[in-house]
Order: sequence, then C-alpha cells, then structure tokens
Amino acid sequence: MAIVCAGLMLGLLVFSHAAMAAALAAARCFVNGVLPALLPMMVLGKMLPDCTKYERSSLGRWLELTLFSFAAGSPASAQRAVGRREAFSERDWECLLCLTGVMSPMFFTGTLAGWLESARDGWLLLGLHWLGAAVTAGLWRVLSTADKAPAAAARRTPADKTALPQAIAQSAQSLLCVCGAMMVFSVAAALVRSLLGAIFPAWTARHADWLAVLWAVMEIGGGSNSVIRTCTHPQALLSALCGFGGLSIWLQNLLFLEKSIRPAKLLAMRALHGAVCYALVRAFSPF
Repeated sequence: MAIVCAGLMLGLLVFSHAAMAAALAAARCFVNGVLPALLPMMVLGKMLPDCTKYERSSLGRWLELTLFSFAAGSPASAQRAVGRREAFSERDWECLLCLTGVMSPMFFTGTLAGWLESARDGWLLLGLHWLGAAVTAGLWRVLSTADKAPAAAARRTPADKTALPQAIAQSAQSLLCVCGAMMVFSVAAALVRSLLGAIFPAWTARHADWLAVLWAVMEIGGGSNSVIRTCTHPQALLSALCGFGGLSIWLQNLLFLEKSIRPAKLLAMRALHGAVCYALVRAFSPF
C-alpha cells in the first residue's frame, strides 16, 4: 500500500496540471449538477422516518423505498435504505439494493439529454435504467443464496424536534464525502489517461473512445460526457455505464451502507445492472 501511495503521489506531481483540471471539473460538476438535486433528497431521506408513518406491510416498504430511490437516485437511496435494514431478510435486502441502486433521474432528463441534444433519448435511457434495475433485482433473487428468513418487525424512529437541523448538518457532511469521491476518481482517471498518453501517444490518439469508457467506469459524470463526444451512437454504451454507475457512485453508496453489504457483492450488483441495461437498449433499438 505504501508503494501504491508513493506512486500516486509521484503521478500527482508529474501530471499536476491534468490532476488539478480533473479535480476542478469534478467539483464544478458536483456544484452545478449534483448538489442542487441531492441535498434536498438527502435531507428528506433523514426526515421522512420522523415525519411519516412507517408502512408495516412488506409491499408498503418496498413501494416506499422504490419510489423514493427512483426519484432521488444514489447515494440518497442508499442512505434511505440502510435505515430500513432490519425490516428485510438478507435476500430481500440484497434485491432491494439492486432495485434502488439507480442514478438520479435529473441526470438523465437534464444532463444527458442536454449532452445528447435529445430530450427523447434522455427519457428513454431513464426508463430503461429503471426497467434494468427491476430486472436486475429479479435476476439477483433467482441467483442469490442468501438467507430467506422472514423480515423482522419494523420499528419506527421516535419524532425529534431537532430533526431538521440535524438532517441538514448530517446531509451537508455526507455531501462532502460525495464530492470527495467524485474528485478522487476523476483525478485517478486523469492520471491514467496522462500516463498512457506519455507512454503510448499514438495509441491514445487513436483510442480516445476507450479512454472515455475508462473514465466513465471510474467516474460517470465527466466520463459520460466524454463518451458522448468520442463515440458514435453511444446510447447502448451510456445505458450500460449508467447502470454500473462508476466506481465513484459505488464508493458513495458504500459510505452509507457501511457493513450492510460486502463491497465486492455491491460491485457485482452494479455490474449486473449495467449488463442488463446494455441488453435492454440493444433489444429495444429496432423500435
């Protein structure tokens, strides 16, 4: 680990301009596209257990978390889901993470639609993203060998008069972690691109699309923009990458889920979602 850290520090010094530009771009993306949409949802995610009646039926719990997650996206969905962990069996919990591990709808209908210059494509990709999450949850239920014990009785958190100030303070602190994850993986992608460009300049010049995909796998925000600029007809690839969500969103969700799920298992869920989304776009493309 010490050798890896030393190598990264050396890379930051050698490619300091590219690293700072990547960090600044990630921070700009966070301020302009992530913060305005995510902060209200994260505050609501912390407030709702204190302000609403907890649905005691299994269907009510699934519906509540699914609707919130589809409206909020990650990592607000992970924050919301972890507070309901005791209400689900192990297998249901894993299926729930597959179903709710989606990206913000505003990213599809606003950001991606603008980059693609097509509101229709943005909405179609969002619909297939949600459908892919449902299919992924169903596949995971079939393949999972986790415990199928009945769900535990749900417990309601007592109301707290200071819930709003606490929710704002805790959400603001969590958002700094989100921004940090975006910046770290954006810088890592920039370092890889700079290193490859220095060693294999001709290859990198010919394979800008590959580097764009690598960027999106690490950090979906800036990477998806690069994919749109360098790839022809990128909708299927974009759908797969958004289903995966990038290592940045994977890490953001882990920050909230903590020990509720193994990192490798969560990564496998995200990879399955990406594969399902790619297959769905290919299947529906003739129509």
